[in-house]
Amino acid sequence: MRQGRIRLPAALAGFALFAAATGFFPGCAGPPRRPEAPPPAPAAVPGPPLPARPPGAGPGEARPVRIRLDGIGARVVLQGEAIRVWTPEGTLLAEGGGSVVLAARGNRIAWGSVREIPSPADFGAPEGIRADGKRFPGRIRVTAVQGKLQVVAVVPLEEYVAAVISREAPRTFAPEALEALAVAARTYALGAMAKPRDPAFDVVDGVDDQVFRGIENSDGPFRAAGDATRGMALVHQDALALAVYHSTCGGRTENAGDAWGRDVPYLRSVACDDCRDSPARRWEHRMSRKEGKRVALALGVRAGDDLAIRIVGVTRTGRASRIRLASGGVSREAAAASFRQAAGYARIKSLKMTVVPSRGGWTFSGEGYGHGVGMCQWGANGMAKRGKGFREILARYYPGTRVAGGDR
Repeated sequence: MRQGRIRLPAALAGFALFAAATGFFPGCAGPPRRPEAPPPAPAAVPGPPLPARPPGAGPGEARPVRIRLDGIGARVVLQGEAIRVWTPEGTLLAEGGGSVVLAARGNRIAWGSVREIPSPADFGAPEGIRADGKRFPGRIRVTAVQGKLQVVAVVPLEEYVAAVISREAPRTFAPEALEALAVAARTYALGAMAKPRDPAFDVVDGVDDQVFRGIENSDGPFRAAGDATRGMALVHQDALALAVYHSTCGGRTENAGDAWGRDVPYLRSVACDDCRDSPARRWEHRMSRKEGKRVALALGVRAGDDLAIRIVGVTRTGRASRIRLASGGVSREAAAASFRQAAGYARIKSLKMTVVPSRGGWTFSGEGYGHGVGMCQWGANGMAKRGKGFREILARYYPGTRVAGGDR
């Protein structure tokens, strides 16, 4: 998940109590998930349209999370038993069933091959709706812009939290570790809702925020963790904390200032020997010369066979901060984080690494998975297995913060 921003919603405690009383509550590269059939979605027709610019997250202003679904191009397939579509003002435009293909025609939306509807439009179905195979409990807003579709899922907060946990941690994690992750994920979402990324959405569905792939498989321990911490959020001096997290720190978490150039008092490096069971505690990637040239080109270096890759700067925790690429007499330094992004997060799992030339390329060896800032998820699981509670876990990785809201 990305570093994000600190948010301060009005009257956080009041928001949590309001949400619980009204029933409004129903990232980060994680390990593979185990498929399991979710419970059926509750029958509910999407309600009134969501304002284009949402209200704040104060008492009486609770609203769902708006998640932009990336990877959507000029068309999207919707599935549902009784698909309905409204204008943003709430006027019913059309009804259908089964499956429908939406395509962008300039700034309008083609419903199949015989109908066009204005953009944006809200789609939903009583039993939930699927978009490109992913299931969503409420509705989605589709906007056509210059021949491409933007799809935004509108999801109740607690549904979103359970779904995020299901993608950020395996089912085998201890309950207290999942509960710590639920508080962090909810805090991050509340912060994004208080100050959205864009007038049309709060977060994106990938590692730039928190991984969200619909509500499939978000039942069982994931829903239980959300329910156990319902209404809870992490705060620092009465402001929402920046509750970032990552898979595996590899022995020590990173300072926010060293990772992103911005110090945050509770995102400081802490020792962590509890993530030893992580499959990414140690890793290795062999980068071919062809792959190295591709990465170099993405960073602005047109490289030949003499390409050299070298770490030239490290943080206080030993993570790479700068990487030098040299070829044909041209040398360029790049942020190590940019190098990792260009190479692929699943290949270069962390910046706590070394690189040495090897036959036909380079060998990267490292420890950990993710940016290293905030909570180490596998470390949290190790703590939970030692009998630590979710509050102790959060206090370790976010020192100086406290848990607010809820009834535990």
